[in-house]
Amino acid sequence: MADHLQAATSYEGHKGAVYALCAVDEDTFLSAGGDGIVVRWRTDAPEQGEALINAGEPVFSLAYDHVHDLVLVGTGSGRLLSVSAKSRSVVEDGTHVKGIFRILQYGEHGLFTAGGDGMLGSWTWSDAGAGSYRKLRSIPLSAEKLRDLELFGGAEEMAVAAGDGTIRILRARDLNEVARADGHEGGATAVIRHRMKQALLSGGKDGHIKVWRLDGSLVHSVAAHKGTIYSVITDPAASYILTAGRDALLKVWNAETLEPTHRSKRDRSGHTHSINAMITCGGLILTGSDDRRIRGWRSPRP
Repeated sequence: MADHLQAATSYEGHKGAVYALCAVDEDTFLSAGGDGIVVRWRTDAPEQGEALINAGEPVFSLAYDHVHDLVLVGTGSGRLLSVSAKSRSVVEDGTHVKGIFRILQYGEHGLFTAGGDGMLGSWTWSDAGAGSYRKLRSIPLSAEKLRDLELFGGAEEMAVAAGDGTIRILRARDLNEVARADGHEGGATAVIRHRMKQALLSGGKDGHIKVWRLDGSLVHSVAAHKGTIYSVITDPAASYILTAGRDALLKVWNAETLEPTHRSKRDRSGHTHSINAMITCGGLILTGSDDRRIRGWRSPRP
């Protein structure tokens, strides 16, 4: 029986569902969602959220570019916005046809974006004008949404979670496919590299966590959630796998055995609606939900 988790703090103020979270540094993070407002928080000051911009539409993804000091914002209609962290000036850098579900930095001057149009976007930094990213290529990977991206193998390879149920493994330098894992009924929604093994972990609409070899063959599958898993991450020490999803639960799994160790409750001590995003920051596990709250959880002890 897994032990119960208790939220340590709550960050409130969004007027819509929270869809995206992003760590800026060890004690600062960003949030955004259905209300279109990007908010900056300190982990130790939950009552002092600072609104940075209003994107004018729902925000599905966030990233922080430390090299160029930019907040990168992916919107529900497919716009990619670059927001100066100091001046708050905004540059729009092209579009996907549908929402951007993941923004992933590649080296110091590159980006990849995962689109609801099934396209993988490749971007490079341009110093022209105000300085922004420009799109290099759009690669059609799926007739369904692309939901998550993960670099691994020294950033030489990339895994893509697709709505057709596959995990595509690509060479990052040329975006050619080198392997494919087929196995999430209804769609794959999250993917990360396993920090302790030469493997990938994925979550999907089937509520399963799956472990894959890098050739795309299945190692292990666990029925983890009742409904879609929207986020799979590891804690900073790589002792645990953390999953969260549509059933409003945060669950903690032993990274080596995938045995459950802890879980939240679906009530006001945790979240009452779908958990859409999860990160670690400032010693906390942070979760964003359809209930408009961001919860901060202390990492459980091994």
